[in-house]
Parts: sequence; structure tokens; C-alpha cells
Amino acid sequence: MENGRKTTLEMHTLLLCADVQFLGTTRGVLNQLQVTPKIVGECDAALAMVQAHPFDVIIVDWREIDSLADFLCAVRRSKVNQECVLVAIVRDLLDLRQAFAAGVHFLIHKPASVVQIERCLRAAYCATVVRRRKLHREPVHIVASISTRTQPLAEAMIVNLSEGGVGMRMGLDHDRIGASLSVTEEVDLRFALPETGEMLQISGTVLWTTTSHCGIKFSYIPDAERLALESWLTVCVERSLAELCGRMRAVCA
Repeated sequence: MENGRKTTLEMHTLLLCADVQFLGTTRGVLNQLQVTPKIVGECDAALAMVQAHPFDVIIVDWREIDSLADFLCAVRRSKVNQECVLVAIVRDLLDLRQAFAAGVHFLIHKPASVVQIERCLRAAYCATVVRRRKLHREPVHIVASISTRTQPLAEAMIVNLSEGGVGMRMGLDHDRIGASLSVTEEVDLRFALPETGEMLQISGTVLWTTTSHCGIKFSYIPDAERLALESWLTVCVERSLAELCGRMRAVCA
């Protein structure tokens, strides 16, 4: 895993399928991906699960559901599964068109080979990681250098870091710059990513301020720095998912 950290990406997965042969192949692929799915063969059982439990990926055999529209509406209405990734198992062009029209993200075509199933599921899980990375805000304690167009370098503490910006506490050098930051003001930031030590130089815009904190939205990140930040945040998301799954298993044990 990147940056020397060992993490296991674990995903909550629901598999609605009654095809024994397909299930055998798919479970083998999921085992290789270190994913343990909830498997159900009836739509009513799947509906009950999506109402009560959050899933990262829901895999549906297109021919196993009497009312596809009702099932997918239930998934999207569910507070815990509105943003999950949907995978459909299809057999023909009609299934394919209906699945895409219903908002499915990825397709597995029957009869499917192990390679095809693996590629599709890897893409589905990668999409989940990317989505979570974009939404993820990692708590940190990073000393950063900050300056504006009119004020010299000062030090501040980054308290959370995301793909789109940072939250900062200005107390390290508050008298020099923090008290005078204003909304829409442009700033330049320089800081090192935790554990990797990679230096980032990023421009941003102040979104909000208080007497001691501010929020900054990134406006320009050089390509190399962007890749480093995305890689680091992906590892953070994978680690948080693994820790969450571990806590859930402990509670349910």
C-alpha cells in the first residue's frame, strides 16, 4: 500500500442473486478482494436490508426482482444507501438498457468469466473509494506556512484536510495574520503531508473565518501535489473503512 501503510479495504456489500453457479464464481472473486458480502436470494429480504444497513456496493441480478423500479427507488430513498454504488448482472441488451436507465453504475454480463467479474467489482470498489475520498475530511495536526498577497509568511495549524480544502487554527501566529484574514481573500499554503513528508504548495481562497479559525478552499494545486494528496487521502479512507468494519464486527460478535 502507498506510503508504507498497510491497510485492508473492506466494503459492505449486498448481493441479491439466486443463481448458484454465478454465486460460486462471484464469491471466489470477492474472497480475493477481501470482501465478505451479505447474500440474499429474495427481493423482500434485500429490501429489508437496504432500509436498515448501509452498503458501499449493492449487486443485483436483473432478473431476480419483480419490480426493479420499486427496489432501486427504495435504495435511493434509504437514508443510509443513497450514495451506494449499484452493480447489475444482466443477460442481454434489453437488460443493459433498463439497468442504465435506472441509474446503475456498473454491469456484469452473463455468462461472466472470473476476469470480467473481477474487473467490474474492482471498478465498483474503486469508485466507492474515490467518492469517499472526495467527501472525506481527515483530522490532522499539521503546522503550515500561510501568506496572503499583502501579508508575509506566518504559521498556522491545519486541523482537517480534504481534497478540496483545509480547516485551520490561526493561534500559532494569530497576531501577524489570523485576525486580518477576510472572506474571499487569496492565500498561499505550504505544508508537509503526515507520514510521507511530501511538501505541498497550494493556493486557496478563504471561505469563512472566526476569531481563531478559518476555512480555505483550494483554488490551484500543481499536478504532482494533487496526485500526492489524492494518494494520501485514499489511504486514509481505506484505513478508516477498515477500522469501521473492525468496530462493527466487534459489536456484532
